[in-house]
Formats: sequence, C-alpha cells, structure tokens
Amino acid sequence: MAGEEPETTEFDLSQSPGHLLHRAQQFASERFMKAMEGEKLTQRQFAVLHATGSREGLTQTELVKATGIDRSTLAELVSRMQRNGFLAKEKLPDDARANAIHLTAHGRTVLDKITQGAQDADSDILSAIPKNKRTSFLKTLRRIAEVLEEGEAAERLAREKEKEKKKKKKAKAKEKAKAKLKAKEKTRRKKKERQAA
Repeated sequence: MAGEEPETTEFDLSQSPGHLLHRAQQFASERFMKAMEGEKLTQRQFAVLHATGSREGLTQTELVKATGIDRSTLAELVSRMQRNGFLAKEKLPDDARANAIHLTAHGRTVLDKITQGAQDADSDILSAIPKNKRTSFLKTLRRIAEVLEEGEAAERLAREKEKEKKKKKKAKAKEKAKAKLKAKEKTRRKKKERQAA
C-alpha cells in the first residue's frame, strides 16, 4: 500500500557473528598485550617471530603461508622488525629476488621471553569457554581460517588467470597487427610490380 513503511529485518549486534568475532578479538588482544611482559609487540609481530623461530630461513612467501598475514603487510612488518633488531634478511643464493628470514640474537631472546606469556594469554581466552566446548571452539576458528585461506587462494588463482588471459590477448593483438602489416606490405609490393611492368 502507498505510504506504508517497508518491512525491515531487525539486526541484533548480540547475534552478529562479525560483531562477536570483533569483540572476541578485542578480548584476545587485551589478554595478549597484558602477557607481553613490557615488550611492545603486536600479535602479528609475535606470529612472525614464532614462525621464524620455528623454522629459520623461511622466505617471505613461506611466512605469508605460515602466518596468514597478507603479503604487503608482512613485507612491511618484516622490514620494521628488521630495523628494530628482531629479524635479519639474507639473500638466497638460488633466487636473487627472495630473502631468507632469520631471528637475530635479540629476536630469539625476546621470543623466548614472551612465548610463555602468549601461552598464558591463550589459556585466559580458553578459560572463558566451558572445558567441554574448547575443542569445538578451536576447530571452528581453524575452519574460519581455512575458508579465508581458500578464498585468498581462489582470488590469487583468478588474478593469475586474468593476467595470463591479458597476456594472450596482447600477444594475439600483436600477431594480428604483424599479419596486417605483412599483408599491407605484400599489397604495396604487388602494386609496385604492376606499375613497373
């Protein structure tokens, strides 16, 4: 009917997965910062330190996979952590474009110092959940992370396919232009031959 307000679906923040995940992240971040024993490291920086300490010599591409941090953010993080004396880069002999990432002595000391704090923060987070629900909670979080990674992989593949498509299109256009030029040259040559005859 004219003049009636359209029905709107009621939105409830207390039932919103996005909002609740954000609040849970705030809780996790707060617990993490309290557990850092005065070290001013973010959860992402800790993830980079831990992944590097667990497997020295990872490339930045491997660190992206290990931490889930996007490539450009990770590159900036690694550079900052290198400037702050936590990490060192070393050129790979078989790939001039790639760097192996290592912990410095300072980075190792800090990692050893704060790892227990990170574990304590995780325990605090899990303590908010009933014991019989913790396994399924972690399984659900891992599933969300997997879905994110699958989406990122699909986007990367789509970008690569698009890039390849553009490359083929460009090569085809170049080939077409070359053939057109060749045909034009052939026509001009025949015209000259006719005029000369």
